[in-house]
Amino acid sequence: MFNFMLEPGIPLLTVTRTGQWSVATVAAHEIAFRQELVQLRHSGKTRGLIVDIGATWMQERDVAWALRRMEMRLGELRPERIAVVSSFGASRLHARHLKEPDTQIFASMQFARAWIISKADETAYPGQVYDQASHAEAEGLTVHVHGPSNVHIMLTPAAALETAKRIGDAAVEVIIENAMADGDRATIATLVDCAEASLANSRLQAQTMPLPGAGQPGI
Repeated sequence: MFNFMLEPGIPLLTVTRTGQWSVATVAAHEIAFRQELVQLRHSGKTRGLIVDIGATWMQERDVAWALRRMEMRLGELRPERIAVVSSFGASRLHARHLKEPDTQIFASMQFARAWIISKADETAYPGQVYDQASHAEAEGLTVHVHGPSNVHIMLTPAAALETAKRIGDAAVEVIIENAMADGDRATIATLVDCAEASLANSRLQAQTMPLPGAGQPGI
């Protein structure tokens, strides 16, 4: 009744729906759909979704409402760009989508993919990925972060502390996800990296916590 194809590099999730659905089908679909969307979120790029309903039939009213309620519950999981592939085209059945600027209706998968991919890099960071740590120095009342290359940022102390914590959280998340992706191929060194990164980040969080009774640092 439904299947998924995830392409993290774009990133793009393609959902293919077939046949006549029931409310129970919608419920089962929502669970699997949300799991796929969670995987889609791990990217700095604009997330794309293609929903191919070309092989479905006209759904009963209760099923149509269940699908709409499911879409409304997506919240932050909802991708920024959605393409609907339908043999009905921009018919009355899908007219409600035409009012949404981030949703387009297409008669073929080819045009849907072209539109999604053309939007994929709009929020991507265009710079190079470096393997050297940046330098950080106190300069008067600010913290100067510079390098590698021509990266230069001036931050207040509070902003510098919060940035350090956020970078630490993100770094640990990526290291652990890479280890999970390796699965059985993960080496002892990989697991040690995870443990050391997690420990270092925990120390950073503890060192930058406000004293009891003190307010949170502003940014």
